[in-house]
Amino acid sequence: MKELLEIFRYRLLWLNILLLIFSAFLMFEFNWLSLLTFALLINLYDILGYHFTLIRRSTQLPEKVIIKAYRFHQLLFEIIFILFIGFVIGWKYSISCAILKWFGLQDVLYYLILQKKIPEKFTWMKWTPFGILKGDLSGNEVIFQAAIGIIISILILIFS
Repeated sequence: MKELLEIFRYRLLWLNILLLIFSAFLMFEFNWLSLLTFALLINLYDILGYHFTLIRRSTQLPEKVIIKAYRFHQLLFEIIFILFIGFVIGWKYSISCAILKWFGLQDVLYYLILQKKIPEKFTWMKWTPFGILKGDLSGNEVIFQAAIGIIISILILIFS
């Protein structure tokens, strides 16, 4: 239990968890909160999976193998939760969540919640809209892209 409390108190992780609990309960009444719940849940998953499990471990497996395995089950988790939101809350919310993911909002949240400096260069976001066009992205480009994703998601909710 002591270890769980240490994780909970790590940087702003407590805020991510509390906001997640709050939004998860309210998303059934206020469906737009399903987007916030999605963003906070996949961020918590990434922090616990990547930051605590991968970065702070010792292993005999090659780094690339471990990270690829983690990214695979991370993507499966995200797809399952997007489908859950689609079936339970509605497909426009599910599509909006997918857009938030594709536009890199979770990566920005990761650095904010962990109170880490946003990297000057993002080499791993080639799957995002800006990354497809440009390749490596600057920190400002990632933040701008995430903001565009938020705007698109809100517009989908408003106009559908």
